[in-house]
Amino acid sequence: MILTPEEKTFLDVFLNEATTEPFGGPATKALHAIGLSYSRILNILAAYERDNSPPAWPVGHRSDVSPPLPWPDRATALSRERELAAALGSASGNS
Repeated sequence: MILTPEEKTFLDVFLNEATTEPFGGPATKALHAIGLSYSRILNILAAYERDNSPPAWPVGHRSDVSPPLPWPDRATALSRERELAAALGSASGNS
């Protein structure tokens, strides 16, 4: 597993919000609160897909409360994004 358990727990909820109506929720709000959106963490999402292959549908699960963010701030999340880009062999660090 390339993701930490905390990352997987958060992404289970976030990706459910991003892929099922009403397309948003507490995890999305938590991510936006540190200045990030779906498009800024593409390598983190690719790691989630790799760890959960083949993917189940619907992705993750809905929750009324966001799991704790696995990254304390935007800079830490973007650093993790770059780390996973390198681990996945991605040309884009998405910084």
